[in-house]
Formats: sequence, structure tokens, C-alpha cells
Amino acid sequence: MINEQRVILMTKMAAQAERLRHEGAKVNQYYRGDYVGFEIVKSVIAATVLYAVLIGMYVMFHFNELLQDFYDGNGFDDIGRYVMLYVVLVAVYVVVSYIVYSVRYTRSRKRARAYYGNLKKLEKYYRRHR
Repeated sequence: MINEQRVILMTKMAAQAERLRHEGAKVNQYYRGDYVGFEIVKSVIAATVLYAVLIGMYVMFHFNELLQDFYDGNGFDDIGRYVMLYVVLVAVYVVVSYIVYSVRYTRSRKRARAYYGNLKKLEKYYRRHR
């Protein structure tokens, strides 16, 4: 005999399992610090690449001015400002990455706990109705 509550629970669990398979599999295999730290490292690399592209574009568009400043001896005056901009960019990336990936990890863990809680409910149901 088909039990309506059991079918509803199993359908809900199938949707949860599919969601966990897609977004939670990578998150749930790491500790929180490892997952967030790895994602921050990737963000720092992405910020460095972004900054290099931006500096490259700036150099391409202002090449004559930069070359003239270099020959006049003023070419290295702005390097400190560019380094400070890089540090600020990376700091912003790190803070945003920490917040985003911490929230993502917490939500994924909550979904996994809900799925395993439903799995225990289903197991209890089967044990009661053997």
C-alpha cells in the first residue's frame, strides 16, 4: 500500500539530493576553513590577473606619456600608487570572497543536514512499518 506522506518525503528528498549533488558536493567534502581559504586563494589569483590586465590596458592607451615620463626620470614616481591600488583591490577581493564563500558553505551544510534529517525520518518510517 502506498503511503502519501512517505511519497511526499521521498520526492522532497530526491529534489534535495539533486541540489546537493550539483552545488554541495564540492563544499561538503572540505572543512569550512579549508574551503574558504582555497576560494580566497583563487580570488587573489583572479584579482592579480584582473589588475595585470587593467595595467596592461592603461600602458597600451598611455604608452607615449609613460615613455616620455620614463625618459624624463619621472617614470618610477607612480609605482607606489599602483602598488597601493593593487593592495586595495586584493583586500576588497579577499573580504568579499570570505563573506560570499562562508555564507555559501553554511547554506550548503544546512541543506546537507536537512537531507540527512529527512533520511533518518524515512528510515524510522520503514522500521515502524515493516
